[in-house]
Amino acid sequence: MKNTKKLLMLAVCMVFALFAIACGEDTTTTVDQGSETVVATEADNAAIGDYSVEIDSCRLVKDYEGKDVIIVKYIFSNVSGTDPISFMVAFDDYASQNGVGLNESWFVDESANYSSDNQTKEIKMGATLDVEVAYELNDTTTPVDIEVKELFSFDDKTLTKTFEITE
Repeated sequence: MKNTKKLLMLAVCMVFALFAIACGEDTTTTVDQGSETVVATEADNAAIGDYSVEIDSCRLVKDYEGKDVIIVKYIFSNVSGTDPISFMVAFDDYASQNGVGLNESWFVDESANYSSDNQTKEIKMGATLDVEVAYELNDTTTPVDIEVKELFSFDDKTLTKTFEITE
């Protein structure tokens, strides 16, 4: 019975220690780039875990129904991961307008010259790949906020960028 209590206390202490680590200090830095605002932890460093990502650019296109869609270009690198990995498995990307999440769009008009194939292509350590993701817009007047963080991590590092929509 004594050993069971000791093990239980040890387990509780470990849970509290992990919780304290997860609630660590946030070192967010904001960099203004004209109409784009980049917010990243650790002074605009896009290294997240074993990977690096940059929210590069966006363009406005139409989907097959004529609805407005924004295509965001990410530059994805596997900087120190020993196993090949894809953007879709490494990162959780999120787009929103006025705090409301945007759905991904899979059926973009052919004239947009869009391919979602690179989202699932695995890259080896040291490789870099341009990845595009399309999101359905709520409107074309509200800025779009993009957030990227590591999909499986105890770290809260997030890279964000805001785009003004221009037609």
